[in-house]
Amino acid sequence: MNAVVPHNGQEFRQSTDAAGLCGAIVKQTASNIQGRRYVSVEGWQAIAIAHGCAAGSRDVEKVEGGVRAIGEVRRMEDGQVIATAEGFVGEDEPTWYGGKNKWGKEQPKRPDYAIRAMAQTRAISRACRSAFAHVVVMIDAGLSTTPAEEVPDDGFDGPPMKQARDAAPQKPTEQPSGMPDAEYAKLANLLKATGVPPKKLLDEYKVKDLRQLSQHQYADAIERLNNVLADKAKQQTNAAQPAEASANTFGELLDDEVPF
Repeated sequence: MNAVVPHNGQEFRQSTDAAGLCGAIVKQTASNIQGRRYVSVEGWQAIAIAHGCAAGSRDVEKVEGGVRAIGEVRRMEDGQVIATAEGFVGEDEPTWYGGKNKWGKEQPKRPDYAIRAMAQTRAISRACRSAFAHVVVMIDAGLSTTPAEEVPDDGFDGPPMKQARDAAPQKPTEQPSGMPDAEYAKLANLLKATGVPPKKLLDEYKVKDLRQLSQHQYADAIERLNNVLADKAKQQTNAAQPAEASANTFGELLDDEVPF
């Protein structure tokens, strides 16, 4: 569907208000890739919620060449679909299906569930972009409206920054093995956006470093943090209710085992 562009003063004010409500979340969860900032799915969902909409995915299926999903944005008051889009993870993407990337680095194939989840994530982000790209510009003109999940880890133009770093002598640094940099960056951004102290995750999952989380623990943490972020965005849309998303919110979720 076509982008939802404000056509009158009331719609423009709604988008302006939404940009003010969710701007902090959008900027805090944006991914910095090769010096450019891209809006992540958490930011797109915050924008949708600020407009009284909910974004989701459906019809995940394996097709020729990869996995496809359909994303859609619905108005919560009447269930009307205002935007749809396709998300796709291709077999030609070494990050997901394994093989050598364009810089010669060998990468393993990701589990099928992770590939299906990324197809859904891309579909949601793309549907939100088709509806609310103009809001991103209102929030910060320096943000790219290309969904972060569609951008390769080394960006679209290759790794000039990485090449420059590699060319310079460096001292060896110790870094816990396990979690890839992209996943770690997403987790760190969510922790920052929600205000949840990393120690809460370390204590909950009994690890010494967040990079040591298993795939199941990582998926579990991302889902819970996304729920906290969604609650925070909803609270910000209601001026009568102060925002309560904080470290305590995550603590209550852990104690009550909600939404698990």
